[in-house]
Amino acid sequence: MSDIQVFEGDLLLEDSPDFGEIKIINGIILSDRSFNTAVYLSLFGGNKEDSGKVKNNKTWWGNTLPGITESEKMISRFQHIVLGLPMTSRNIQKAEDAAVKDLEWMVAEGMAGKINASGNAMGKNKFELKIEIIAEGVTIYDNTFSMLWRSGIHGSSIRQ
Repeated sequence: MSDIQVFEGDLLLEDSPDFGEIKIINGIILSDRSFNTAVYLSLFGGNKEDSGKVKNNKTWWGNTLPGITESEKMISRFQHIVLGLPMTSRNIQKAEDAAVKDLEWMVAEGMAGKINASGNAMGKNKFELKIEIIAEGVTIYDNTFSMLWRSGIHGSSIRQ
């Protein structure tokens, strides 16, 4: 038997009222064999005050480490819009565009060919964002994030 372990993916990170938490069942930390954690961190990681529009002092500290490439930076433009703007049809479109931009690193890294984001108002300040990731014409990730608009990560949850 080899000492090399088979990669099991990232740690499974799920949303909670006090930010994301790893998932533990029966004392075992679950792994994420899909893109859930990567998508979650891309949309809700980084500094919520950083719009990503210009270089500024609000970037997440991890983005300033030596050797970090553009595709490794977490900016979370989507979170910035959901937290800072009122929910209007125009701002929902901005949020969809921001979500695609936050996830475009997957295309740059060759993991995906296309990212689709579709947002829907579900009631007063209730919002759903559907993310679909396509590679070679096949959907490799499809998930919907439900949240309270303007309450950001504290109001979000993952539906699978």
